[in-house]
Order: sequence, then structure tokens, then C-alpha cells
Amino acid sequence: MYVTKCVFGWGYVTLIASKSENHSRSHSAKLGQFSMKLFFSSVSSVVLGLTVVGSTFISGLSAQAQEILQQQGQLAPVEDEHTFAGEAGQAVTIRLSSSDFDPVLALLAPNGEEIAANDDYGGTLDATIVITLPSSGTYKVLARSYSGQGGNYTVTVAPASEFELVFTEALDAIQQGNFEMAIAAYTRAIEVEADRPEVYLGRADAYFGMAYQELGDSLTGPDKLPDQTREAIASDYESAANLYEAQGDSDLAQSFREQANYVRTGEVPESQFVPEGEG
Repeated sequence: MYVTKCVFGWGYVTLIASKSENHSRSHSAKLGQFSMKLFFSSVSSVVLGLTVVGSTFISGLSAQAQEILQQQGQLAPVEDEHTFAGEAGQAVTIRLSSSDFDPVLALLAPNGEEIAANDDYGGTLDATIVITLPSSGTYKVLARSYSGQGGNYTVTVAPASEFELVFTEALDAIQQGNFEMAIAAYTRAIEVEADRPEVYLGRADAYFGMAYQELGDSLTGPDKLPDQTREAIASDYESAANLYEAQGDSDLAQSFREQANYVRTGEVPESQFVPEGEG
């Protein structure tokens, strides 16, 4: 929300330009240009309405209302900027985390071009960019909030680890629909760090994706999966379950054990079965 105050002889009037929360993810916190008009009634000497381009908030505006103010401007994105010096070929991990809002990251190259952006990374609400820098110079990190809500946050820039590079390669391959490449990258990530449950779950998703590419709509249940693929998915669910159990999350561990059994047998877990009429 942005506030503009226009001062008159008898006090001030507050003009508020705001954007609805019902916006798409790609336009979060980017409000852009706006214009506003303030109307004055020669009869009642009160402000009767405020017009914002695209939306009208006018109630009881009389035919005698006259325009006494017309103003145009541009609302800047709600964001913080942080800079760091980078070298061409340097691999870095940029992470934005907050318990107060859903963070969004963007990275600008030294020439001002946006070269990377992220909202949710690897199944979390934190925003993370893992990238090999294309040139040397000063890079700009833009910290944003998905909903426009403010709060405390932490932003870090650090050398990217081998695991982060390979894991990000797997995520990118999933987005591109290259499931074979994703499976290979997840497997390398497991070789680097075998105690990360999200990697096993990601690989299971890649197995599913590859099977669907091959079978299409005929993939109506786990019994339609090739035996080798079926066992690979179940095994990855069990590996993730064991890791969650070791981390103290018994409920999540049990959930993935049930998923593994479902993939192997086709039997719906009792905990997910809702008798007719009780849902």
C-alpha cells in the first residue's frame, strides 16, 4: 500500500493507491504506473471520489463535481537491494529466508539484466538461487515478498557446494521435462550427500514423470508402472521415510512408508481411506 497526502488550507486529504492481493506470482510486488484523480464538489465542499486507473471507487459523485487534482506516477516494487562483487565463472548460492513472509529472490547482472529468480526452492518456501556467474562485476540481489507483506529476513551469498550445484541441476531438469537427466542428477546428489530426504523424493517424482511421458493417460495406477520403475519409486519413498524417522518426524516417515507400500501393492493406505458419507 502506498500513501500520498495532498495538503489543503483546511488540513489534508490522504490518497491511497494499492494493489489487490489477487495477483499472479510473476507480478508480485510490481505495481507499475498509476494515475489518480481527486474530485471536489462545489455544493458540499467534500471529497466525493477517488479514481485509480483500472478500478473506480466513486460513490454518489454529483454532476457538479469538478476535478481539482490529477496526478500520475509510478509505484516502485516493494524490495530491498543488496550488492556483492562476483567473478566470472564463480558458483554462488544466494538464499533468502524469513519466518514472517514468503520470500522471492531476483539477481541482476552487472549490466542490470535480471539473470535469475526464484520463489520456492526444493520444496521449501525459502527462495534460493544457485548460479555460475557469467561475468565479473557488481551483482545486485533483490529481496522481495511474494504477497507484499513485510517482516524480518536473512539473505546470504556464499560459494555453492557440490551438492547445491547438482541438486539445482536436477530441479532445472524437472522443470524442463527432462526426467532422465533429472534422475541422473538426483543420483549424483545422493552420492554427494545421502542424508537428504528431499533428494529421494525428487528422484521418485522424476521416475513418475518419465513413466508418464512413455505411457500417457494409460498410467492409471501403480500397477501400470514397469516393474523396475515401480520398485525404484517405492525404494526412494522408503529411503526418505527412514531419513525423516532419524530426524524425529515419525508422522512424515509413516506417510512415506504407506506411499511406498501403495506403489508396490496398489493398496490405498487405511489412513487415507475415507468411507462414503464421512468425507
